[in-house]
Amino acid sequence: MTLKITSLVENTRTGEHLACEHGLSLLMEWRDKIFLMDTGASDIFKENAEILRKDLTKVDYVILSHGHSDHSGGVRTLCDTTRRKFQLVANLQYFNKKFKREKEFLRYIGNDFNEEFLQIENVSTIFPLTDTFKLVDDVYILSGIPSAVDFEEEANDFVVLRAGQYGPDRFEDEQVMVFDLPKGLVLIAGCAHRGIVNICEAVKQRFHKPIQAIIGGLHLKDSEDTRIEKTANYFREENIPSSPSGIAPASGGFITLRARG
Repeated sequence: MTLKITSLVENTRTGEHLACEHGLSLLMEWRDKIFLMDTGASDIFKENAEILRKDLTKVDYVILSHGHSDHSGGVRTLCDTTRRKFQLVANLQYFNKKFKREKEFLRYIGNDFNEEFLQIENVSTIFPLTDTFKLVDDVYILSGIPSAVDFEEEANDFVVLRAGQYGPDRFEDEQVMVFDLPKGLVLIAGCAHRGIVNICEAVKQRFHKPIQAIIGGLHLKDSEDTRIEKTANYFREENIPSSPSGIAPASGGFITLRARG
């Protein structure tokens, strides 16, 4: 069996006929199931899927990595396109309001839909109750990522509204996918706000198997050189190939990782 992963949208152009944007959407085909991780910021993922001849009406599961609009902006389009045949997988903390701190104000960067929308649209939704949730055979959803290293600092420009209170966003809603394959684990990360090394350490502790590949956003573009260097060193020490990783929005960090790794 082969795991096939197609990038439907990211922030770099990979072909003259494909559009790009600040966002991410990955289509994964494994056994008889099709998974979609995030939907980008708009309907561009759908346009690219049509060009790539990927039928979104056949998607079985849609996994939302976290509640930022550049990863969920296409959900409404997906509902209209697929007639809601898929099952949506989101964290229990997913619908907390998300903001980014600018100089003198907060800018809303969260979803353009809520739980009521999903109910009205009759979208079947799964909210995992464990931090290592088996979605189907060989496919897991991980959340509750603890801090394992001191160099993956938490950004102070992200804010969340929870229970009527504004505070630093610790991305408790973030979830990643893990494919447990015979040759090792394949980790799919939407943005890695919790830190890609923290995530890798959680995966190692929960599966006790080597990570074969990391696909997705690493969120390292604006990170300090020290953090990027330590991340590259970690990949090297753990024998994690860096070549398949770094799909947008972390392409800047990826270039540096490849150069140093």
